[in-house]
Amino acid sequence: MNMDELVTRVKNGESHYFTSIVKHYEQKVFTTVIRIVKNHATAEDIVQDSFIKVFYSLHKYKNTGSFNAWLYRIVVNNCFDYLRKHNLQMIHIDSEVINSHYPEKILLLHERNEQLEQLLQQLDEVEYMVILLKYVNELSYDEISEVLQISLNDVRNKLHRSKRKLRSISMKKGGYFYEM
Repeated sequence: MNMDELVTRVKNGESHYFTSIVKHYEQKVFTTVIRIVKNHATAEDIVQDSFIKVFYSLHKYKNTGSFNAWLYRIVVNNCFDYLRKHNLQMIHIDSEVINSHYPEKILLLHERNEQLEQLLQQLDEVEYMVILLKYVNELSYDEISEVLQISLNDVRNKLHRSKRKLRSISMKKGGYFYEM
């Protein structure tokens, strides 16, 4: 069953199908949220709150736009509401260490993630969100435009400028991301 069918069924009262929607999106939504709020427990709370809002607001979703974009708009708004409420900004997060039998791989992965985070910190919030939504969440330009409520042309420009900025900084500093 595709996502449109699942959404239609939930809207028609078959709420048990909502678990399929959550399972489909929860990992990518969590990745987005943790990269914005930088706290695991807070991210879990925001993800849960976001899915609750999605469920209770599903009747407002008109099948004219992308469900993907509609859902991420709720998620991003929840993140920014949290940051405003707690007077926070998007800040650096250390990458989590993964289980591996090769400590040198862990060290290289950690170093690479730190360099990427340092590069991403050079972007403003909108540039950061465009990169995040495009490359982590794999949203289309149209969906990013809808989520961030900016024009399609602004999405293209922000993405192009962000990549150029990251490439320029990376080339100056060296490191893993010179190929961007």
